[in-house]
Amino acid sequence: MISTRKLKILLGAALLPLAAAAYAAPVPHPDPKLDPAAVVRIQLKAMAHNDRPRPDAGLAIVYGFASPVNREQTGPLEHFSAMVHTGYGQLLNHRSARLSHTIIDGDQALQGVELVDQHGVTVRFVFILSRQSEPPYAGCWMTDGVVPQPPDADQQAI
Repeated sequence: MISTRKLKILLGAALLPLAAAAYAAPVPHPDPKLDPAAVVRIQLKAMAHNDRPRPDAGLAIVYGFASPVNREQTGPLEHFSAMVHTGYGQLLNHRSARLSHTIIDGDQALQGVELVDQHGVTVRFVFILSRQSEPPYAGCWMTDGVVPQPPDADQQAI
C-alpha cells in the first residue's frame, strides 16, 4: 500500500507540468494594438533570451512578427533561424538594447536600435516595419527587414 506522503509526492510530480503550463506566459503575436516600437521591443526581448525555454524559441517569436513579404524572402522558420544565426548573430543573447525615436510615414516605419551584444560590443540596427492591410494581419505592424548600421551610424540619418 502507498503511504499518504508518497501519494502526495507522486501527485505533485504528475501535476507540476500542468501547473507550469497554466502559469506560462502567452507567446506574443502580431496585434493591431501594438505600435512599431512595441513590436521591436518584443522581438528584441525574444532574441535576448533566444534559447529559453528551448533552442531558438526566441527566433520563433521573431518569425511570428515577420511580415508575409519577409517570410516569402527568408523561407520557413528553419531557414530564417539559420540566416539570423549566420548574419545577425549579434542580436541573439544580447546584453541590452535601446531604441531611438520611431519614424513613421503612413504604413511604413523605421526603428533604430542600439544594442550591446553578448560580447560587450555596441552595434546598431534599423528595423523596417510596415502596417499590414491583408487578413489575418490587417492593421498589425510587422517587420519587413533588419539592416545593420555602420559604426558611425550616429552621424548619419536613418
